[in-house]
Amino acid sequence: MPPKMEKFLQIAPHSLAIVLGPAEGPAGERSEAARPASPAQPRQLARHHIGYEIFADFKAENMQHFWNKKVTAAVAETFFLGWIDEQVLLIQGKEEHLEALREGWSRRALRPPSGFHIRCLGDVSPISMSPISQSQFIPLGEILCLAISAMNSARKPVTQEALMEHLTTCFPALGRAWLPTHQALLKVTVVRTLPG
Repeated sequence: MPPKMEKFLQIAPHSLAIVLGPAEGPAGERSEAARPASPAQPRQLARHHIGYEIFADFKAENMQHFWNKKVTAAVAETFFLGWIDEQVLLIQGKEEHLEALREGWSRRALRPPSGFHIRCLGDVSPISMSPISQSQFIPLGEILCLAISAMNSARKPVTQEALMEHLTTCFPALGRAWLPTHQALLKVTVVRTLPG
């Protein structure tokens, strides 16, 4: 019997959100770092790439706190978790490191990444995920199609013997008792290959 799935999984515990805003230049223009990505780049990729660069810049700016070893150690031990809505940087780390960053923020000692200002910093509640369970039953036709596709991709000839061998290799826990008979194999294969 498979292990029972938990009702909810906690994702991203010990996280902080840093809400950023564009730093205003002398003429009120947005800086280079705060400008949106060029339209040639896919939007999804650009967000992830830019978010990580902004995080790296945040770390670089705050690693210069040589007089405050607690903040420097905390910044060094945090890692990038995400970039949301082109303005929220999610970071994760051990609780003592996050506490040092909270203190740094409350004392106005945290420096923003270049081209930005920090609007606010706060704790992120762990995200709850409700796992979707899988059935133990896999239709024979689906198994056969997956096996034949895998064998074709590997450029292996698909004979009944080779197919049976592949099935026992891919599903060793089930043993040979569950393997389809020659008649069942033919029936499923014919049904799957007939149009309509």
